[in-house]
Amino acid sequence: MNDQLDELIRWTDGTEKKIYDISVPLSSETPVFPGRPRFDKKLILSLARGEGANISELALTSHTGTHVDSPNHFIQDMDTIDKIPFRRVIGGARVFELNVAEKIDGPDIQSLAIEPGSIVLFKTRNSTMWTEKEFRKDYVYLTKGAAEVLRDRGVTAVGFDYVIPDELENMARPVHHVLFGKEIILIEGINLRDVPPGDYFLICLPLSIKDGEAAPARAVLVEV
Repeated sequence: MNDQLDELIRWTDGTEKKIYDISVPLSSETPVFPGRPRFDKKLILSLARGEGANISELALTSHTGTHVDSPNHFIQDMDTIDKIPFRRVIGGARVFELNVAEKIDGPDIQSLAIEPGSIVLFKTRNSTMWTEKEFRKDYVYLTKGAAEVLRDRGVTAVGFDYVIPDELENMARPVHHVLFGKEIILIEGINLRDVPPGDYFLICLPLSIKDGEAAPARAVLVEV
């Protein structure tokens, strides 16, 4: 998988800021949830065939690669992806690096400086797994207790650096339910491998899919 893009951009005050692309490139080698179809891109028009343009047909689920989950993913009659406010996926974000072996539990984040209205991004050993084609079942996951701490702190969104934040075998998906119950957005499949912990400005825009429960997104962090 390609190295992450980082470059300098001119910010609103005229200064140059470093920007980190934390999105996972989409290809047939992008890890997907077990049993789900892989990303596929097929040229339906080709310059090489003398057809005047390159045009591709894409096949993927709405939860492929870097994507945003809306509350409607698990709770009926809550906001779909085209209805979530921009302020939930654009704004001040803090990257926390956690050196945990198996899971992020409530006590692991209880003492962290998690502020109301903030976007919290968790960097774990998961971010080193994006170079692998196959889904890794030994990923670090979030527990219900950790989700409850985040809910009680009043965060806006939570970013997680693998395909799914819940424990794979826990079909109740408590992390999703706890967060979505308070309209907290989940940003999944981000790659924080090259991002130092600290404060950033996040821009994460999911595709506007009418009545969609989730959508692929391009996510970048701007240093502050």
